[in-house]
Amino acid sequence: MHSEVLIIGAGPTGSTAAGCLADRHDVMIIEEHDTPGLPIQCAGLITPRAMPEFARGSLINKIRGAKIHSPLGFTLTLDARDTKALVVDRARFDECLFHNSVDLGAEPLTGAKVRAVKAVDGHVRVEARVENNIQEFEGTVLIGCDGYRSIARSAAGIRGPKHMLSGFQVDLIGVEHDPDFVNLYIGNKVAPGFFAWSIPAGDLVRVGLCVWKSDDPPSVYLKKLLSRPEFRGGKKISSSAGKIPVGTAKTAICGNILLAGDAACHAKPLSGGGVFTGIRGAQLASGCASRYLTTMQEDELWKYDRMWKDDFGRELASAFRIRKVFVSLSDKKMDRALRIFDDPEMLSLIRDRGDIDYPSSLSPYVLKLAPKLAHFSPQLIESLLK
Repeated sequence: MHSEVLIIGAGPTGSTAAGCLADRHDVMIIEEHDTPGLPIQCAGLITPRAMPEFARGSLINKIRGAKIHSPLGFTLTLDARDTKALVVDRARFDECLFHNSVDLGAEPLTGAKVRAVKAVDGHVRVEARVENNIQEFEGTVLIGCDGYRSIARSAAGIRGPKHMLSGFQVDLIGVEHDPDFVNLYIGNKVAPGFFAWSIPAGDLVRVGLCVWKSDDPPSVYLKKLLSRPEFRGGKKISSSAGKIPVGTAKTAICGNILLAGDAACHAKPLSGGGVFTGIRGAQLASGCASRYLTTMQEDELWKYDRMWKDDFGRELASAFRIRKVFVSLSDKKMDRALRIFDDPEMLSLIRDRGDIDYPSSLSPYVLKLAPKLAHFSPQLIESLLK
């Protein structure tokens, strides 16, 4: 069976790519699970840019700020006074994007576990297990949106992430929480190599964390976090686990194979978020694939690398440099850093100019207002300036 475009993975990234291509090309979207969006492996916090109008039925809550808790007890409150992030029912969000791509003409194949991907004579061949049978599918172009364990990435010979974060999350009911704010908890004894969070999601609160290079699994740290006073008395109704790949490779393309989302290691190194970059990468990759199919000029595919790097690649690189500084900090230095930002002029700057998807736009203003950062961490200054 031949399609112009094969897409592996029906998460937001794959469904977006399929939706962008389906009205002009023959597209098949291959999903491992019977129901796209399940199992849930995400906190469900996205930026407004990542919310298409047709998926607004998945919206649970709007977030206007964050409260960041240092390991030494200090709390920095960031209040944007308007919506900066959206909390979604992630399963329903994924389902909306998937059904939209099918409505636009993509051919869905669910319950199909891809076993192998191989480039053959200018095409890409995919071998998948479907209902205990091995089937082969062929496409002129393949867009790999198959997550952090991407088979497409392995087939393309592109290296994996620089850092792999391990996460664990629970949904609690019976917990009081300010619906306008997420809470973030930092500290080497709280969530080494990353941070913990609590996110108000309607009648429940999502509490989770990620760790990196830890001797203990994230569930051990989460158990400690849940002993905090604000979570006592809460009843766990569900849990989920997942991985976040951070630190991009130099390329997201090899021949007729393009990668997007977690398959391309495009998650944000500081927040772990990957929905916006996945959707944006899918839009860029699908545009390049379409132009290639129209012209059969290989350079149209290779333009994808330049496009994602120009669009959000520099943000990811800058954030990864800052992340390397962050993971080297002691708890005392984390506390000092938060206190530097607790300044009326600085908080006003973050409120007026802060952009979760493109945070580096703040860098020159932050350095001007907070010269103490130069003494605090020269490496951090270097990261902000690059």
